[in-house]
Amino acid sequence: MKRLLTYFKFNKTEQNGFFVILVIIIVFSIIYSLVSREDKSDPIAHQARVFEQSFHDSTDAADYPNKKFNVADVHLEKRGARSDPDPSTDNNVVDTKLFYFDPNNLSVEAWRELGLSDKQIAVIKNYEKKGGRFKDKNDVRKIYSINAKLYKKLEPYIAIKAETAGPSTATKAPLLYDKFETNHAELIDLNTCDTIALMSLKGIGTILSKRILKYKEVLGGFYRIEQLKEVYGVTPETYDLIKDYIMVSNLEGIKKININHIDANSLGKHPYLSPKDAKLIVNYRDQHGNYANIEDFTKIGTLSDLAIAKIAPYLIFENDSR
Repeated sequence: MKRLLTYFKFNKTEQNGFFVILVIIIVFSIIYSLVSREDKSDPIAHQARVFEQSFHDSTDAADYPNKKFNVADVHLEKRGARSDPDPSTDNNVVDTKLFYFDPNNLSVEAWRELGLSDKQIAVIKNYEKKGGRFKDKNDVRKIYSINAKLYKKLEPYIAIKAETAGPSTATKAPLLYDKFETNHAELIDLNTCDTIALMSLKGIGTILSKRILKYKEVLGGFYRIEQLKEVYGVTPETYDLIKDYIMVSNLEGIKKININHIDANSLGKHPYLSPKDAKLIVNYRDQHGNYANIEDFTKIGTLSDLAIAKIAPYLIFENDSR
């Protein structure tokens, strides 16, 4: 036992060294425990605070509270916002409301409804301010503030109005009918006009103008402008367009039919009488003598009052001064 204890005996120098080492160990132990407590104290609460701060940072990136976020999208957007100052990445400022639109001179409010931020809209308005125009959809895609993803969303709703080609109304040559729109005094007389004058009216072309003149010859002349409706091809819409620019003034030029001398075949060629009506009129004349006036037509009994009224301006009777 004594022999064993001899191994644990220290001389004065060894004792001093042992105490120095012991003090150093104690000091380092205290320092290590303090550092460890500061870094690792309550690790669960620390992680909770980190997650909470990250969540609030993500939701603060949006200005409207009702939008639903995908966590991955939020972090991607935040990372993009830090690394890419391009305004094309700022697409989540307002609620998106898609509708058909013409990008030319579109209001700021409308652009916001489509999902664009103020920075993106400023780029577009600056483009318009410099005289830029969107002629087709590809012009929208060329705006640097609109990225491919945003353009793909907007592209189906872009509806650009076609611009009218040709010279402006201020410099174009006036149409022939313009003078009739501005000066109603220069009316066209249906009984004296030619095809060129008729073609100056809206809705009247080469064929229809010739058809009108042909009908005038068959009638013997017009005595009312409403007779123009009887011409094949003159629709109610066409008549409404030209009625204020035509007139009938030369009634003396109307060709008259001497009802007491004409035969049934010639009389039946008039548009207002059928061959059957013409034969009845001539037969009645042969049986009862010459007609004295238009009232004698009512004695025939087969002609309607309308037919008699229509044919009357084209008839002349014996002893009639017309």
